[in-house]
Amino acid sequence: MKKYVISLFSVLFMFVMVCKAQQPTGPQKPKGPSIENRVDKMATDLGLSEVEKSALKDLLTKQDADIKKFRAENDKDSPEFKNKYKEFRKSQEAELKTTLGEEKFNKWQTIRAEMRKNTEQKPGAPALP
Repeated sequence: MKKYVISLFSVLFMFVMVCKAQQPTGPQKPKGPSIENRVDKMATDLGLSEVEKSALKDLLTKQDADIKKFRAENDKDSPEFKNKYKEFRKSQEAELKTTLGEEKFNKWQTIRAEMRKNTEQKPGAPALP
């Protein structure tokens, strides 16, 4: 009888632990780096001034809100989504180019290309902006 009770509690304990391991705990972290982290990274890589950092932070905040609005308004499965998204990204890059200037924008493009190349070599790495 004692063996049955111990076996039953063991099975019950394992079942509870398996169920508990399946459920996410706490709030989910957002994907990718935060806006502040992105601004700091770009500031160190490009040597931005405080005024440029402030303008960049405002721009990235605006672009983040715009991309959320764009995704809410457009169906990802629609055939024209890809073309609309490319146009949207081009407009965002143009805004970034005017904020950073030609030289710093080109430098950022090369840094970004290098980061993408490095993440392609490491499977499972998070996506970069």
